[in-house]
Amino acid sequence: MALLLVNSLGAAISSDSLAEEKMTSSPDDKSKKKPFKDVGGKAFDKVQARLSEGKTGGAESELQAKLARLEAEVKADSSSAPALFSAASPAVYTSSASDALSPVAEGSPGRSALFKEAHINMAAFWVIAMASVLLANAPFVNLLLTPVSQFVVMIHECSHAIVALLTGGHPAVTIVPDGLGHGGITQTNGGWLFFSAQAGYLGTALVGCLLIYLGQFPKYSRFILMGIGVLMILGSLIFITPSFFSPVTFVSALFSMMWGLAMGTGCIFMGKKLKPVMANLVLLFLAVQTALNSISLAWILIPHGLGLAGGGWTDATVMQNNFLLPAFFWALLWMAISLAMVFFTLKISYGSALLNRKKIKKNL
Repeated sequence: MALLLVNSLGAAISSDSLAEEKMTSSPDDKSKKKPFKDVGGKAFDKVQARLSEGKTGGAESELQAKLARLEAEVKADSSSAPALFSAASPAVYTSSASDALSPVAEGSPGRSALFKEAHINMAAFWVIAMASVLLANAPFVNLLLTPVSQFVVMIHECSHAIVALLTGGHPAVTIVPDGLGHGGITQTNGGWLFFSAQAGYLGTALVGCLLIYLGQFPKYSRFILMGIGVLMILGSLIFITPSFFSPVTFVSALFSMMWGLAMGTGCIFMGKKLKPVMANLVLLFLAVQTALNSISLAWILIPHGLGLAGGGWTDATVMQNNFLLPAFFWALLWMAISLAMVFFTLKISYGSALLNRKKIKKNL
């Protein structure tokens, strides 16, 4: 009987202790046993709230240590993630001679190299242009520039010949002085004289502007020089060869062919042997000389057309004799068109490049 009473009392005590344990246990105690599946989420916020309210009891220090480790891991993961867009290094789009737009980070070697190359190219162009204007009338300079003068004459006469050929004519060209004040002569049989007679000065201006534009791309200068050389050799063979069949122009044709082939070969040689920087300087020099000659020669025609200087016939007098309007009108017209072409070319090439660089620098 006594043993039964003791056993019942022990069962009651154990049941009371279990009930008390269930009553004292709370959802907070259950949360201690669950792992943190959502780091930085709701569980993380709840634990932080309990820590601030002091509800974690004796396990507060242990939880704080775990939270510190979790925060360190979260920060490490966020710092190691790749930064797709960074405000510290904005992308600047730059373009070069035939390349597609490509982002170059500010301060990167590629960006600084592109700007340096563009500045050197632009400075070289303006130095050559100013030197050509200032030294245009120096006798020794004109003597040294004889090959360049022949280059311009070749372009002038070939421009006549190309338009004459395209309009149904048969041209014959010489590019050496004839002793009558002409640097070269283009004789045509057939074709539209209205266009072929004007093509000399306007064609020279057009080629000069094209060379100025192409001069912006230094890495292609070698290939451009070789292309010019090939075209000069072809032009000599096509347009100068007919002059050999006339006894009057045979000697001029012989020297003209020598000049044409020599200049073409020289351009090809320079394109193959020169470094890109030097080839670009040669191309810029030819561009400036060609563009300036188209304007200066048209200017010389004005007093000639007014009867104030010189005599004989010119492209302007040919237009006057065949199309009624006076020679000085045609000379003024060609000079105005040449100036407009050169101005427009400078605006879209070196002028626009200068403005874009100022805008980029202002935005940085």
